[in-house]
Amino acid sequence: MYQVEVRQGNRLEKYRVPVGYNLFRLLKEKGFYMDSLCSGRGFCGKCKVRIVKGDTTASQCSPDEAGHLSFIERKEGIRLACRVQVNEDLAVEIPESSQRDAVILTEGESDVALNPRVVKRYVELPKPSLDDQSSDVDRLEKALDASGRLHATVIKGLPQTLRANDFKVTAVLFDQDIIAVEGGDTSDAKYGVAVDIGTTTMVGFLMDLATGQQLDVYSAINPQRQHGADVITRIDFTLENQNGLEVLSGLVRDEINSMLRAFCQRWNIRSDMIYHMTVVGNTIMMHLFAGLPVKNIAVSPFIPVIARSLELEPWQVGINMCPSGRITILPMVAGYVGADTIAAIMASGMVERDELALLIDIGTNGEIALGNREGIITCSTAAGPAFEGAHIRYGMGGVKGAISRVRIAGDGIRYDTIGGQPPRGICGSGIVDAIAQMLKAGIVEATGRMKNSEEAKVELSDGLASRVKELDGKPAFLIASKEEGALDDIYICQKDVREVQLAKAAIASGIHILMREMGVRYEDIQKVYLAGGFGNYIDYDHAADIGLIPSQLRSKIVAIGNAAGTGAKMALLSKGYMEMAEFIRHKTSYIELSSRPDFQSAFVDFISF
Repeated sequence: MYQVEVRQGNRLEKYRVPVGYNLFRLLKEKGFYMDSLCSGRGFCGKCKVRIVKGDTTASQCSPDEAGHLSFIERKEGIRLACRVQVNEDLAVEIPESSQRDAVILTEGESDVALNPRVVKRYVELPKPSLDDQSSDVDRLEKALDASGRLHATVIKGLPQTLRANDFKVTAVLFDQDIIAVEGGDTSDAKYGVAVDIGTTTMVGFLMDLATGQQLDVYSAINPQRQHGADVITRIDFTLENQNGLEVLSGLVRDEINSMLRAFCQRWNIRSDMIYHMTVVGNTIMMHLFAGLPVKNIAVSPFIPVIARSLELEPWQVGINMCPSGRITILPMVAGYVGADTIAAIMASGMVERDELALLIDIGTNGEIALGNREGIITCSTAAGPAFEGAHIRYGMGGVKGAISRVRIAGDGIRYDTIGGQPPRGICGSGIVDAIAQMLKAGIVEATGRMKNSEEAKVELSDGLASRVKELDGKPAFLIASKEEGALDDIYICQKDVREVQLAKAAIASGIHILMREMGVRYEDIQKVYLAGGFGNYIDYDHAADIGLIPSQLRSKIVAIGNAAGTGAKMALLSKGYMEMAEFIRHKTSYIELSSRPDFQSAFVDFISF
């Protein structure tokens, strides 16, 4: 047995572990948070720790691990936790997670005529007497003209509530069901929450169902991320761990309960006065939230357990709101096009118009929809991880210190960081900017090949040529250096360019296939709606310059913010939009790109910039 001492911020713990125990496994079991995107498989390079005691040094790095670490990092004892086996006493330092500083898009606009499914009715009931011996339940249901609609969980407390309030009570109805009975007149106090569960982030909105006003917003990193950055890795986690499904379900439910606690504390409301919650997200996130198995979504023919809307009672899933209220998961289209896409289509209004529109949501997965009131076709592409920092050597999410804007001019380079903090990495919008600018400056060729240092000296200005280096024997372009105030030298590497090529080719090919399927041309498309955080922050011209968005459509782009969250709010506030969500599902078809022989040829065509 060996001792492992672990420090993260103010937390210091000591553990005894057997020889050969994996350090990453130990840290995860003990609740230490690391930005691990591949769940310890060794290919994301994000689970960096510092070995401050022990001979687990750079000399023990395997070649694949060394590829994720700079020479200086290796020299300073930085290792990937997933590649460290405990064969001696160790002291380990883990950097505090940057995710608490994440910049998460919450905005999105819509005008909705208020008509929620939750209704409150104040009634003054006749008191029982020898001449009127009706039961408490019959007395209430008769006054409400809702015979047989009182929820079973409400019956037990009904006698006390009626008599403590002189038979003057407020009934809470969800559609026609009586889900709560409250003393006195509480008809003005009714609340709901709309939640967008993304693969990377979560956003919740507290809504006043009496006025339609948005009262509050809550955002957080999806805590499931510690078990993988993408949905496939999380599916694998549920298959490889006996209680994996329960773990992932529990993490997201706990975060939602934290959200509800924050809302209740900030607005001084009781949790049992939150009566309805609408939830959107991709199909796998919806299944994990509901506790439904996801293994069949991962393998052909990619079948979910359910695609229609699903209603749960909060007590069933451990959500701390009105126990007999309702949680409505909006409908989904297919295994890889979920309720978030339905909600975004609804928020864009494209299904209500004659004009042909294209909707693109580039998140951890890329969902694309094309159509109008006549019908909509959709597809999904595995494009997002590169644009969210995964598989990019110095990539990171949209957190403080991430380079978000890059401009190359003459001999120099300028950049902006989120929050104006010293550079610590580069996020998706910065990656798109950097590669578009490198392409324009001649540092990157249309094929994606980067100029090496010798070629740069001949073909580029001195200032730019001096920034072309070599990392692991491949060209790399220096975006920010320690000398300029960055926390580390930050490069765009040849491999990063290839990752972006693959991601942008997937999106462009998806658009191409949908257009071919519908038989339309670029000039037929009147609007291009960009949804989600990435679509909100990228430079449209740079996205078009690298072929992420067809250049023919660059003038038609409209950013619609967090459209998934907006759609969830619309469904919460209006029965009509709840019905609209199901209507969109029936008007929407899905194309499985992996089954299309023309997808591969299109993908190859779109690889080049």
